[in-house]
Amino acid sequence: MAFGSRILKILLFLNFGGVQVLATGKSTGVEIDIKYAVIGTILGIIISVGFLALKICMIRKHMFDNDSSVSTGLKRLSAD
Repeated sequence: MAFGSRILKILLFLNFGGVQVLATGKSTGVEIDIKYAVIGTILGIIISVGFLALKICMIRKHMFDNDSSVSTGLKRLSAD
């Protein structure tokens, strides 16, 4: 585990440790455009809601299938 954390620290340092600053005092790093952050967030929420709706429908269908098979089995037992 310690080896993995060392590698992670090195990678983070290489990615963020060498921040360059221009003579104007501004960083040369990439600025995050708020428009793309909002689009990504909304897209993630839509995908998550769709996945949850699909799972709920699958669970309901499974419960309905089990319920109908149990009632069919009970009808067969009572008919005998």
